[in-house]
Amino acid sequence: MSIKLANISKKYGAFSALHDINLRARPGEFLALLGPSGSGKTTLLRIIAGLEFPDRGTVYFNNEDITHLSVAERRIGFVFQQYALFKHMTVAENVGFGLSVRPRRERPPRRAIRARVRELLDLVQLGELGGRLPAQLSGGQRQRVALARALAVDPQLLLLDEPFGALDAKVRKDLRHWLRGFHDRVGLTSIFVTHDQEEALEVADRVVVMSNGAIEQVGTPSEVYDHPANAFVFDFVGESNRVPVIAADGHAIFRGRVLDIEAVGLRGAAELCFRPHDARLGAPGDAGLPATVLLARPREGRVRVQAEIAGVRGAIELDTDQAPEPGQAITIVPTRARLFPAAAAPDAAAA
Repeated sequence: MSIKLANISKKYGAFSALHDINLRARPGEFLALLGPSGSGKTTLLRIIAGLEFPDRGTVYFNNEDITHLSVAERRIGFVFQQYALFKHMTVAENVGFGLSVRPRRERPPRRAIRARVRELLDLVQLGELGGRLPAQLSGGQRQRVALARALAVDPQLLLLDEPFGALDAKVRKDLRHWLRGFHDRVGLTSIFVTHDQEEALEVADRVVVMSNGAIEQVGTPSEVYDHPANAFVFDFVGESNRVPVIAADGHAIFRGRVLDIEAVGLRGAAELCFRPHDARLGAPGDAGLPATVLLARPREGRVRVQAEIAGVRGAIELDTDQAPEPGQAITIVPTRARLFPAAAAPDAAAA
C-alpha cells in the first residue's frame, strides 16, 4: 500500500507540532521517522494511524483520502514500545484477541482463529510458546508477540512506535536484525518511529529526518549519512564534530588560519562538520585545528581521542600507535568534511 501525506499541520494550543509535512511511502517500503524528542515524529505516526487528526492537510492511502476515517476503518497494525500485552492471557490468546472481539458477523470461526494464531507464532519464531503468559517471556519475545498480534487483523499498513525502546542494547540490536528480515519476508508497508540513528540506518529503506515539526531530509541510509542536507542532519545522523569557522575567499578560516577546505558558495559564519574517523593528526606546519587532548581510550582496535577545539568538545579516532597523552597539544586535520551556514549568530564563529 502507498501512503501520501499532503501539507500536514498540527498544533496543540500555541505549540506547532507539525507544519506543512509532505511525504510519500512506497508500497512495501520500510520507512523510518528519525528525530530527537519533540521533533514531531510520533505525532505524524499517530495522524497516519488515525489516533490524531491534522488541523490542515490530507492523508491518502493508495490515492484515497482517508483523513477523517477512524483507526478501525484504516486497517492499521500498531506496535508500541511497551508491548501492551494482556498479562492474564496466554501468548496465543493475546495474538488472537483482535480477531476474537470482532462483531459476530465479521468474526472468523474459532478454528480459523486458532489456525491464524499458529501461523503467526510460527512466523515470528515463537511457535512453541503459545501457552505461556507474557511474564514468562523475555523482552524481545514479548515484542515479537506484539508484532504477531498487530498482524493478526491482516493490516494493510504496519506502524511501530519506538518498538525497541524498552529493550537493552544487545536485545535491541538482535531484534532489529530480525525485524528487517521479517519485513523482507512479509513485504508489508511499514513505518517506524525512532530516535536511534543507528537503528534507522540499519533497518529502513529510507529515512525521514525530522526536527521541530518539519522534515529536514528524506533519503536512503547512505544518502542521509554521506550527503546530509544541512548541519543538523550531519550531526544527528551519525557522530560528528561541529566547529565554528568563517567562510571567506573560497576557504574555511579558523582563528585566522586558512584550512585546506574549500568553501564554495558560502561566505561569513559557517560550521565545519566532520566525523571522528574522517580526521588525522597534523604534522608541524599542517593547516588544521589546534586542540588539547582530554582523554584517549582504546575502542574496537583503534584509539578514541576526546579533545577540546576552541571550547568545543570533539572526538577523533586514530591508530593505536598514534595515541596522544591527556593534556597534549595536537593539530586535527579533517580529511573529509562539510561546510554549512552557521546555525548560530555570526559572532559565534572565531576568525
